[in-house]
Formats: sequence, structure tokens, C-alpha cells
Amino acid sequence: MPTCELQEEDFKDGSIDILSVLHKSGLSASRSEARRNVEQGGVSVDGDVVKDVKAAFAREQFTGDGLVFKRGKKNFMKVVVK
Repeated sequence: MPTCELQEEDFKDGSIDILSVLHKSGLSASRSEARRNVEQGGVSVDGDVVKDVKAAFAREQFTGDGLVFKRGKKNFMKVVVK
């Protein structure tokens, strides 16, 4: 599975929003495209559909195996913290 590593400086106050994750992982070309994908229900995290553009993830959630972000049917990426 393709993997993306986030850096410590990507997190603000110990968390990162979903739009930043989608943009930094390459699943979306821009934050505005990421916003449209989330609003249309085309994004899921570990199998759960995310429809809130303000969803944020704590740094601790990425420990271990990380989280699997999926956009559409065939675009997916495992995101871990380096």
C-alpha cells in the first residue's frame, strides 16, 4: 500500500486537519479540491466516511500502523508519522 509520512511540523497543537492530510499525502491537488471531496462524501478514514471539513486527527492516532485515507474508489494512502 502506498505510504505517506507526516513530519512533526505538519501538526498544529498536536493535531492536523483532514484537508491538510489529503493535500500533503497527494490524494488531492489542493486544499479546495480536498474540501469538495469531503463535502461530497468521497473521503473515508479507516472505512468511516468523513463529511466534516473541520475534522481533525490527533498525532497519537497515527502511531502504530497509521491511518488509511481513501478518496473515491481507487485512490488510497496509508499515512504515518515519521
